[in-house]
Amino acid sequence: SHGHLFQSIKCSSFHVTPVATNESVAAKQNGTTNENPNKKLSNVYRNGRGPCDLGEPVCSETGGSYKLGGPIWTGPLHDLDVVNDAIARLEKSEENNGINPTGGTPVHPLKMTKTLHGLLVSVSEELPDVPLYHSLPAICSTVNSSTIPRKSFNAALVNAGYRVSAYHKDPGAVKTDAPNNVVWDVVRGWCKENPPQPRKVNKRHRKGEDPGSNAPPKHPHSDVASLILNKEIKTKIDFTIPESFAS
Repeated sequence: SHGHLFQSIKCSSFHVTPVATNESVAAKQNGTTNENPNKKLSNVYRNGRGPCDLGEPVCSETGGSYKLGGPIWTGPLHDLDVVNDAIARLEKSEENNGINPTGGTPVHPLKMTKTLHGLLVSVSEELPDVPLYHSLPAICSTVNSSTIPRKSFNAALVNAGYRVSAYHKDPGAVKTDAPNNVVWDVVRGWCKENPPQPRKVNKRHRKGEDPGSNAPPKHPHSDVASLILNKEIKTKIDFTIPESFAS
C-alpha cells in the first residue's frame, strides 16, 4: 500500500490518498464484490485522487495550498505477531533475572529490558491502519495555545466517536482516524475554554512587510490562528475522561 501526502502549507492539516485505485481490488478488500452482480468492476489501475477530487482543493482551515510528498508506505508498520512474541519473551525473562527460563531468547541479561518492553508495548497499541500522526505541540502552537494535555485531547476524540493512539517514536504525537476538521474542532473547543494569549508581532509584520525587508507593504500576512479559531465548531466536544482510559 502506497499513498501520496498532501500537506497544507499554513497548518498541520494533511490528506493521504492512494497512489492508484482499482475497483475490483477495493471491492474484494471491502467485502462488497457480490453486492451488485450485474455491475462489472474494472480491474484497471487508475491514478489516485487528490484533494481536488475529495472536494477540498485548498486547506479547509486556512485556505492554504498543499505541498505534495511521497509516495509513502500506508500499510501496517509492524508485524504484531512478532511484537507480541517479543513482549512475552521479555516479560518471562524479567521474572528470571533477565534470562528466558524456557531457553529461548534472551539468553543473557538485557540492561534495556524495561525500555524495550515499554517501546514494544507502545508499538502494539498503535493504530495499524493510520499511517501518519499529528504533533500535539505543533497544532497547539499554530493557534498560540499551550499544549493540550494528551489525556484530554485523546478523550475528546474518543468521545466524538473516533479512535486514537500514541506513536512509539514521538511522545508528542497522536495517531487518529479523525479527519482534520475534527482535530481542529478539539483545538477550538479547548481554546474556547482556555483562551490563548494573543501573539506578539512587530510593526513591520502588522503592515504586511516581510520581516527585515525595506520593500513597500505587500498583501497583509494572514493570521492563521484567527482563521482557525474563528471557524464554527461542528463537532460535539467533550473533554470528560472515559472510564476505559488507564489512570
